[in-house]
Amino acid sequence: MTIARKWDYAKILGARLLSEANDLKRTPEIMAAELRLSVDFIRSALAGATGAAEVQALARRMAEVYPISLASIWLEPDDTVDGIKHMSAADARATARVIPRSLPDGRTVPYFEYWDTAMSRTAPFKPEVVRQLHVVDDSDADNPAVAFNKGHLMHQLTFYVGEVNFYWKVNGVPRCAEMNTGDSSYVVPFVPHSFTSRNPDKPGYIIAVTYAGPVRFALDDFCRVGPEAADALAGSNVDRNAAFLDLLDRHLAAESLSREELAERLTDRGLDRGRAEALTSGRQAATESEIVAMATCLCIRPKDLMASAGNDEGGVVVTRAADRVVRGYPSGNRPAYRLAELARTPYQPQLKAFELTVLADDATHSADMRHGLHEYIFNYGEAETTLHHENGRKFALGAGDSAYVRPMVGRRFTRRSATEEPSLLIVRVPGAMTEAAIEEFGGFDRSGRHRVTGESTRWY
Repeated sequence: MTIARKWDYAKILGARLLSEANDLKRTPEIMAAELRLSVDFIRSALAGATGAAEVQALARRMAEVYPISLASIWLEPDDTVDGIKHMSAADARATARVIPRSLPDGRTVPYFEYWDTAMSRTAPFKPEVVRQLHVVDDSDADNPAVAFNKGHLMHQLTFYVGEVNFYWKVNGVPRCAEMNTGDSSYVVPFVPHSFTSRNPDKPGYIIAVTYAGPVRFALDDFCRVGPEAADALAGSNVDRNAAFLDLLDRHLAAESLSREELAERLTDRGLDRGRAEALTSGRQAATESEIVAMATCLCIRPKDLMASAGNDEGGVVVTRAADRVVRGYPSGNRPAYRLAELARTPYQPQLKAFELTVLADDATHSADMRHGLHEYIFNYGEAETTLHHENGRKFALGAGDSAYVRPMVGRRFTRRSATEEPSLLIVRVPGAMTEAAIEEFGGFDRSGRHRVTGESTRWY
């Protein structure tokens, strides 16, 4: 199946502005008077019949006059080639910069060398090659020669190449894991961490795939609410019971309903009063049927009350190469690829990372891959592979090359010869198009779904 779409930036941005004008109940004539622009200009811009600069100018003017944010109506120009962006190893090396660190023992030393890899302004990734310039001679988590960072807002999936020590802190207590090629880890935002090399003759490196999650996309709201209110809203997720109570309280607050009133509603539905009070106070866990009853009382879905405990221990997952699930894709006697599953966490259910080994010699043997996630690709092996776009375009990925692939773009990989097995790091994340967003889109009237990304008519 091929789902191709010609990207006409001016038309797509114009359609977005038309959708906003509809939401504001503004016709081109009314906009012309309020924005002090000609009606012909506005009509042409909304239709995408002008240049991109003119449509952008209209967006800025709308944000100046109307109570809307520029970010909510802005679209970035596409910097990919048909949904794929490629970066060579040579271009990556050209971005190299060394950043020294001050160590607890008082020294300041060259610590990391960073290389940019394939990035797109339309993607949530900030992936880098990070070379460990600092070498240690042990794996002591309290080594005074290790400099921790302060953590950061981005989630991080790390893939290891060579002999690298991974350090992180749990409640201020440092830990260390000796990592080797094929190992991987996940770190939740704001966990302090660090990396060093254990081999002075052949320092290792990591591919650090940092990416934005839903909080990053909601940062405007978080900033306006403030840290104290946001912390109070989120509550504690140290265990499932605490997480459930916090979730329940958020729904109750939205409904301006107390726990006692919810207990009364449950009692009216036939539940024992004592049991209802035990459920709403969190003293006892609800059964599946009781979750359904509570959801019905709150006019929400049962899954909206399905709480889970916090993330993995300390927000960190370490997956060893020897412990990975390895399988062929597609399954069968002649798979096109071998997939080894890297670090996973239920806290980030749509983070999907693999080491992909290319086994296909030609496009006939190869297998298509298509999904709704943003995908990052890094060739960490020595063998070259070819990335095939569904439209026939080809991208050669040599050692150290990287690529970004947009959601719902079909792609496949082939190798040059049967004696080579190219090794790729694959990382997939949802960006702003999360399951919640897709589910909402799926609930729209099907006859109008196409208007979400291409409004072409007035609201009446």
